[in-house]
Amino acid sequence: MVRTACTRPAATLLLLLLLAGSACTPPEPAEPKDQVGMVRIGTAAAATTTAATTTAAPSTTSTDEPTGGDGAATTVPVADPSTTAPAGTDDSTVASTAAPPEHAFTVARAVGGWLDTYRSPVDTEVWWSLSNPGPYEGDRVVLVLDQQDDWLLVDIPVRPNGTTAWVHRSYVTLSTHDAHILVDLSEMRLWAWEDGVLVAEGAIALGTDETPTPPGRYFLNEIQAQADPDTLFGSWILGTSGFSEVLEEVEGGDPAVAIHGTNDPSVLGTRVSLGCIRVHEDVVARLALLPLGTPVEVRA
Repeated sequence: MVRTACTRPAATLLLLLLLAGSACTPPEPAEPKDQVGMVRIGTAAAATTTAATTTAAPSTTSTDEPTGGDGAATTVPVADPSTTAPAGTDDSTVASTAAPPEHAFTVARAVGGWLDTYRSPVDTEVWWSLSNPGPYEGDRVVLVLDQQDDWLLVDIPVRPNGTTAWVHRSYVTLSTHDAHILVDLSEMRLWAWEDGVLVAEGAIALGTDETPTPPGRYFLNEIQAQADPDTLFGSWILGTSGFSEVLEEVEGGDPAVAIHGTNDPSVLGTRVSLGCIRVHEDVVARLALLPLGTPVEVRA
């Protein structure tokens, strides 16, 4: 079971979160049979909000048609890490600089009850099998990194961070988007682009020195509205494919790293969490409109 590395809630709060179906404490499903692994995610439809900064036009998404067989496309757009804003730039520089040429990426959505992945395209034994859907509503998604004939190299949300695997194109449908989230831990700030436009930016709170937010390249695999925004999680939790690198578990589950809002904006600019990234409510409301699979780059 995957839970976000946000903070250790009191027993009462934990019970409320369990009853509400919080992204930090999802219910325990039955143990699967004939599967070698399981990771649980989910999505929630984004509410209509006013963006904190200029709002981009909607993402261009390809028709969600099965891509295996003769109808498969010959190329798959993937995110280019070299196009992100330079490290060490302050927020005014990033905001005034033209957006990178593109942040195109491709998301693979599972079409069956399980998304089987393999160590290589020639393996016959399943490596990780990801449930579809998880305990929340929404399709299982993984970020496409490369392709080889009818096989896709994808980033999968398992430990250790950065684990990749191969899936067959007949197991998924593909959609292409243009978006990117950049988190700078040293600057304690976040920026987000969509369709070449800077759509959100602001201060963040991050993990303490004992439970730091791990740098790395991740993607959004959950966008979950919160029934009660007046908690430390705020109105939205955006789960990423990353995990704490110092905690084995949080409240009995894997310590997944999330970006979420907060009911206490005074903590922004400080180190207070178990690894999660807290942002202002206006910022998280705009981030919740980004597509699942959006790459998240966390810089030291």
